[in-house]
Amino acid sequence: MLRMTLPSEKPMLSAHDGSCRVAIIGGGFAGASLARQLAIGANWDDHQIAVFEPRASLGAGLAYDTADPALRLNVEASRMRAIPGEPDAFARWLETSGANEADPDARVGSGGIYARRSAFARFMAERMQPFIDSGIVRHVRERVERIARSGSRWRVTGSLGTEIVADIVVIATSHPKPKAPGMIALALNGHPRFITDPSRTDALAYIRPGERVFILGAGLTAFDVIASLRSRGHDGAIVAFSRSGLLPQPQVGGTLAPTGNFVVPPATSARNLLRRVRVAIADAKRSGLPWQSVFDALRQQGQTIWQALPRQEQARLLRHLRRRFETHRYRMPPQVADLIRQDIRNGRLMTRAGRICRVERAPHAISIDLIVKPDGVVERQSFEWVVVATGPDHTAAIGSQPYLAELDRQGFVKTDGHGLGIACDRESRAIGIDGHATEGLFIAGPLARGTFGELTGVPEIAVQCEQIARQIIEGVKGRRPMMHHS
Repeated sequence: MLRMTLPSEKPMLSAHDGSCRVAIIGGGFAGASLARQLAIGANWDDHQIAVFEPRASLGAGLAYDTADPALRLNVEASRMRAIPGEPDAFARWLETSGANEADPDARVGSGGIYARRSAFARFMAERMQPFIDSGIVRHVRERVERIARSGSRWRVTGSLGTEIVADIVVIATSHPKPKAPGMIALALNGHPRFITDPSRTDALAYIRPGERVFILGAGLTAFDVIASLRSRGHDGAIVAFSRSGLLPQPQVGGTLAPTGNFVVPPATSARNLLRRVRVAIADAKRSGLPWQSVFDALRQQGQTIWQALPRQEQARLLRHLRRRFETHRYRMPPQVADLIRQDIRNGRLMTRAGRICRVERAPHAISIDLIVKPDGVVERQSFEWVVVATGPDHTAAIGSQPYLAELDRQGFVKTDGHGLGIACDRESRAIGIDGHATEGLFIAGPLARGTFGELTGVPEIAVQCEQIARQIIEGVKGRRPMMHHS
């Protein structure tokens, strides 16, 4: 297996020559967290850490780059452990910055705070700005168009023509966009009332208050769409449709201690893991604890659980238990849970499960025939809008970005065996087509889920980025000085 080596035959070029030690592709939470860990971990020369991110600030990314006040974090603020060594940094910032005072609806129940996503974006931007101001981190406000080998280094080309040659590249981009099911896409592609990316700014702006909306998907993305529409004054009927009919569960109030041990001894099959989870939930109930405390333990132990399972059992877990797990793992913030309950109670929101058998388009209306579970009854309904909220299309992780597709063609990266993202080893190094680690190329954040399992939440990503930063810093120490003086 290849090990990371850095060239020593020529001196490091200065920043104005377009050279750096580390180029990070993506400046969302993963990319910003890694840049910060690198910056504080060693003495760097100016602009030796470059982050390609088209957004105006670092740390927001797709997950938190929103001004929509209806979109909230789905975990309590004290559990957004974004800064290693400072577990309460975000909760403290909410108090000192005035964000809590400006958002009285954030506090629920016994005092838990579910902040707006935009607040977390501001927090991360403030944490990153000193490193940009000092010159350690260079924020390149461009998308990456191409990454190519340049000797033993990498040449990264941005969408506005910036070229940077880097010793190391870290791919820290976000999830791919949702993908509409084939029949819907075939029937509606190009229709002005077919919204394929609800995260796009003002994607929902043209939906009028009384218009009927059909949402493909019934997970957290779908409920984000509903919350956003309602906050804009929409009061029309909404149908949320999925194959399973399983809905995200609500968060529970109060401070919970994770309950259950699923790593000693390690579960060796999906069936054994399911059995142990059921036993743990029953034990928790007898002790007066909610099932959420068991799933919090599953989250904390998730990477160990996943990596202990044989590959075929990982595949079986994904095939049979994934949707059920996700509805309990990715839970609704209380504010959204209350809204959904009220909408279902007053008939403004209907959830349906089954499959779509027919779609007809007209200029101002879309008719959809649904085969509804459990009886197989066919329902025909008409809507003014159709919104795709099926969640990320993980199988398209490489094909969604031209530079990743090119790296794939060159054999430097490949899709992981489960189709969750990009293959890497447990040191986060990209695995090439030959099955070996690609020198100087790392995968950070959710695209590494196939290897690590639980790698979606902020605390888990922060830990992975800390580990990657440590490897990079150890790799460059002793080879060439990180600082030079002219």
